[in-house]
Amino acid sequence: MNVKNRLRNNLVRRIQRLSTEKLKEMTAMLGKIENQLKSREKTLKLAGSWKELGDDFDVELTERLHENRLRDREIN
Repeated sequence: MNVKNRLRNNLVRRIQRLSTEKLKEMTAMLGKIENQLKSREKTLKLAGSWKELGDDFDVELTERLHENRLRDREIN
């Protein structure tokens, strides 16, 4: 039996011995973990989207920042 199956079987045996109250707590905890993983995945996808914007956009946000701000003030 491989490591993953042994870990899974051990976990199942331990879960089967838990009280109803502890099972509820564990379910809530797993829900929080799943939400954190989803949130992290969304964040990483967003971070990856910056790569698609290109070098020109990066220059606009960094090197031309002060010029752009001055121009915005002149318009307003």
